[in-house]
Amino acid sequence: MARRRLASFHLWLGATFVALVVAAVAAPNDPYIRWQSLDGTLFERAKRFYERIHFDPTPIDVAFIGSSRTASALETPELEAALAARGAPMRVANFSLPASGYDIRYVIARELLETRDVKLLVISVVEQFPRDGHQAFGEIARAGDVLAAPWIVNRTLPENLARLPVRQLQFWLESLVPDAFGRSAGFDPAAYPGASAWNRPPDADYWTAEDPQALAEEAARRRREITPPLLPDWLGGVEFGVTRHYIDAIADLAEAHGVALAFVFFPFYEGFEDVRERDFLERLGPLWAATPLMRDPANYRDAAHVSGAGRVRAAAWMAERLSAAMDAGLFAPPPSPPPSSEESHND
Repeated sequence: MARRRLASFHLWLGATFVALVVAAVAAPNDPYIRWQSLDGTLFERAKRFYERIHFDPTPIDVAFIGSSRTASALETPELEAALAARGAPMRVANFSLPASGYDIRYVIARELLETRDVKLLVISVVEQFPRDGHQAFGEIARAGDVLAAPWIVNRTLPENLARLPVRQLQFWLESLVPDAFGRSAGFDPAAYPGASAWNRPPDADYWTAEDPQALAEEAARRRREITPPLLPDWLGGVEFGVTRHYIDAIADLAEAHGVALAFVFFPFYEGFEDVRERDFLERLGPLWAATPLMRDPANYRDAAHVSGAGRVRAAAWMAERLSAAMDAGLFAPPPSPPPSSEESHND
């Protein structure tokens, strides 16, 4: 009898625990609060991404999503100026966060494409697909995204799943009383830096080119740190399954919203000239490799990120590819702005 009661108690306790976990995971939250959760971290510009998507009416014709290489290489004002100089004016937004991981790029892409009318989505890639997801995915992804993440060779999944119930309760409380947690309850236009100002570090010294010898040493170290595939090619879907899953998901998302898709590769100084997974990517869209930049040390402030001079050259290089792609019909040109009242009067 005592054993039955003990077994019943254990069943009740287990069922109660499961019910509490399910209730916690299902707790609602404000997405704006969720995207603020990275404030004070290396990824804090995620809040600005959400604001640019949801609260800034400035058009977005071309959107870039990638890592810090793309964030530093493609400054919005310079790229837009280079496009205008080629007679192909476009409004550009750069939604790039430091570090690799395509799960978070899918989250950003979905937030963007479900909200805005974008002509072209450009996803940045590196020499070899990362094997893992992004560190910040578990913070800003929806609960369903975490639960639906690939299970095979996904080393960030256990941590994300373990934290999910606590995360959901935390965001639920922050959504109820945001001021108590230092969150913004609503968008503050006065605090918003503009459509592109948040993309550039303020310190001019940040863009100074590095010494060539130091660049060469760092580039050699980066080459050594890239672990080649450990499994045969036919098992690439296992070893790099997380990245492949999310790239395919981004492609499906772009197709569903009628958005053209392309990829861009910014190599590190004296690095690899091509992407190992080019064939996998080119079945989904063109891949543009910025190899003209990689041999000149004046283009780099460190081995992976461009200097001020490199940024200008990257803008010109990217503008040439975008204008050619538009002319070739990859994506439709953005609508011409309406004439000003003065122009209408003169006509």
